[in-house]
Amino acid sequence: MIIPQPRSTSLLLLVLGLAGGLDAQRGSRLWRPDERVVLTDFGVVDAVAADETVVYVVTRGGIAVYDPRFRRWLPPITRVDGFTPQRTWAALVDPTDRSLWLATERGLINYAPQLQRFESIWDVGRATQLMFDRADAFAGIYVRVGADWRFLPRGGTIAQPAHSLPAPDRQVRAMTAQEALRRFPYLSAMRAGILTDQRLRTYRYTAAATVPGTDEVFLGTDGLGLVRFDAASSDAELLRFGLLGMGAGGIAVVPGGVWVGSGALGGLGGRSGLTFVGSDLQQFEFVEPRGNLGATRVVYDVVYHAGKLWAAGETGVSLTDGGRELRRLASNAELPGDRVYALAAAQGGVWAGTDRGLAFIADGGTVDRVGGYGPGAVVALAARGDTVWVGTQSGLGVLLPGEDRIVVPSSVAQLAELAEPIVALAFSGDILAVATRDRILWRGAESGEPGAGWTVEPPVSGRLGTLTAVVGDAGGGIWLGGERGMASYRFATRQFTFFATPGDLPGVVRDLAVDEQYVWVATDGGVVRFDRRAVEGPRAGSGERGAESGEQRAGSGER
Repeated sequence: MIIPQPRSTSLLLLVLGLAGGLDAQRGSRLWRPDERVVLTDFGVVDAVAADETVVYVVTRGGIAVYDPRFRRWLPPITRVDGFTPQRTWAALVDPTDRSLWLATERGLINYAPQLQRFESIWDVGRATQLMFDRADAFAGIYVRVGADWRFLPRGGTIAQPAHSLPAPDRQVRAMTAQEALRRFPYLSAMRAGILTDQRLRTYRYTAAATVPGTDEVFLGTDGLGLVRFDAASSDAELLRFGLLGMGAGGIAVVPGGVWVGSGALGGLGGRSGLTFVGSDLQQFEFVEPRGNLGATRVVYDVVYHAGKLWAAGETGVSLTDGGRELRRLASNAELPGDRVYALAAAQGGVWAGTDRGLAFIADGGTVDRVGGYGPGAVVALAARGDTVWVGTQSGLGVLLPGEDRIVVPSSVAQLAELAEPIVALAFSGDILAVATRDRILWRGAESGEPGAGWTVEPPVSGRLGTLTAVVGDAGGGIWLGGERGMASYRFATRQFTFFATPGDLPGVVRDLAVDEQYVWVATDGGVVRFDRRAVEGPRAGSGERGAESGEQRAGSGER
């Protein structure tokens, strides 16, 4: 394990005694914006600030950042970057250094993008408006508190009563939504068309900002995110960014990006369903359930199969074929159980693991139930050819080709670890990886019959907490997630590389997906996109070998 060199002996003792807790707070390293991006729900906007080069969109989930010159989204600023969610009443870009000032419920906040640093000034109290003197912006910033204005000198920490204000033609103030509507009446006339979504929900404008020297106006809403308005042409467009919900559930790689299911933490605007996130973070599509379909309130798993997206949810399996709605394909009346926790694509359809057993859903929608063993839910699946591995609360089972019941090979039954609750399964090439609550086990294709040749690694729950997810990696390993972080593992070296929550990740890991360029992590705090070059290899985190204390056991190979 790699531990930074301490400054003193006493600090060394503290690090040795509390290593796990410190890792969880500080993370494994400092990240550049292009190495780690966190996406969450940016739909409810409190304030907008803009200059010629940047538009800041202040939301409850973080600060979204847009470049109006190239019409591109930049990496947002979220909790892992130091953002603290709180009610923000106004925002303004500093003309002198392009930093961002926020007037919040508790006081003033300044964000310096060059340093990626927040500074809070609480002595002013509840701040509701901000202003600069156009002729002398370097002197400081004016802050409205209640009915009075105060002045904070440049570099100061205590705001003084403002005995006089700049002349009206010299005032650079944060614009309100009401001021924007009075200045641009077209926005009010076309409000219904702009602020009504496909489910006929209506929203309101909450904030506004103009880009100096242009005809562009950017307006925040209370659920749809950011609207760009061209005052010269009277064109308005919704700039989608972020997720439907604060947290993420299942995630699947598709051509051009990933689809993300909403998690247990719903959207601030009451939205849930699926979000398409383009790999370059410029394209976002939202797909919500049709009518009152509750299958996608929480999406436990997502698979891409036969050109369609399948989503496992609370009341069945739904799919979308590229449209804007999810339709239920199989309900809990047809499936063995009410909730569907896991999906696995196969020839002609998808396997579905429910809280009461296993079923096969054909591409046409017909459902065939499969017999099983023992109590408990089917929470993990991995299919290869005609063989399906099944993870339950009672352990690991397998559905062999031509059989109609889940069985436990005697060689699997001989391993006590495989009789523990299984939380996740994944193939990496021909290697099957199994995650229990505290460790991983794996076997290669050369092991022969099911159950033979298992490698049992030592527990990693001390670093990751209870394990929650695993995904195979074409690079010869797996990625696994848990309550307190994630790790990569390579079969050849039997080495783990750890990344902590909340230092590296914003919440409990719920699912993972990998492509050639990125590692995608669905968490309770949103989706994280890691650049693979930044997270692969021991140098990215703290590597630990499992070979010394792990075991390799050969089962009898009985079927």
